[in-house]
Amino acid sequence: MGMLQGKVAAVTGAGHGIGRCEALSLAAHGAAVVVNDVACQADGDPSPDEPGPADAVVAEIIRDGGRAVANYADVSGWKASLGIVEQALSEFGRLDIVVTNAGVVRRSPIVDVTEGDLDAQMGVLFKGTFGLIHHAAGLWKSEHDAGNRAHRTIVATSSSAGVPGGVQEFSVYGAMKAGIAALALGAALEFRSFGVTVNAILPHAATRMDSLAKGLPDYERFDPGDPHPGNPQHVANVVSYLASRQASWLSGQVFEITGTNVRRWLPWSPGAEVSIPAQWTTEALGTAMATVIYGTLPGGRAIPTHR
Repeated sequence: MGMLQGKVAAVTGAGHGIGRCEALSLAAHGAAVVVNDVACQADGDPSPDEPGPADAVVAEIIRDGGRAVANYADVSGWKASLGIVEQALSEFGRLDIVVTNAGVVRRSPIVDVTEGDLDAQMGVLFKGTFGLIHHAAGLWKSEHDAGNRAHRTIVATSSSAGVPGGVQEFSVYGAMKAGIAALALGAALEFRSFGVTVNAILPHAATRMDSLAKGLPDYERFDPGDPHPGNPQHVANVVSYLASRQASWLSGQVFEITGTNVRRWLPWSPGAEVSIPAQWTTEALGTAMATVIYGTLPGGRAIPTHR
């Protein structure tokens, strides 16, 4: 009996990389899994020649004695997110775990970004995450109100590009990922009244998306037990824990996962402040910025600007 025996999970973007390992890991722990993936490249463009990645993951799960079903929906569609929830209910009779992993990334300097670049990333990353959380939470609230108090949880995938942010030429991606972390914190507050825990992760792994973002060669497929820090199995192990009842006391947290290192990130927090009895003059404020505020920045460095 696995720690997730009898549970049902939905994992988006589960055909490759981190999502694939998450789906396989949840299934190995006993969960039935709705494996969502639309065959596309890491930047969101179609991959018409690729066999269905969701089907391949489902086949792996079933081969190993688990239960799974494929879902091919584009999560940027509102009804598509609802369809994932409905499929979990129709195939397995319940839904307990949601992992929002689907994403696309495009190198998009702000001055060069196209509306298509913006819409593609906003749609899959933020709307796709929000839509599934919205529909799953609606189901769980109605079940809770009817007396069903089972443990349910959401793991939302953010990124170190968004928290703390500031990755050059990936500002759109970073902004969407920062929004996902903020959404997870807000959802954790809202959903505690009906017993749902929500956490976010900042995963590091050698995946197709990581390769595209960093201009690296295609990612290497790792064996599950490979200790290499780029192995996405490290991320999947943490997600499986967060999905379990063992982690039911954790909610509203953001965890960065790098290999076997797990680090908790804190929300925006206040730094140094200055005040004076009267109104600021530009000279006084400039001095305060240079000494009290600027002097406390890590490394004593500011973002360079052209004058």
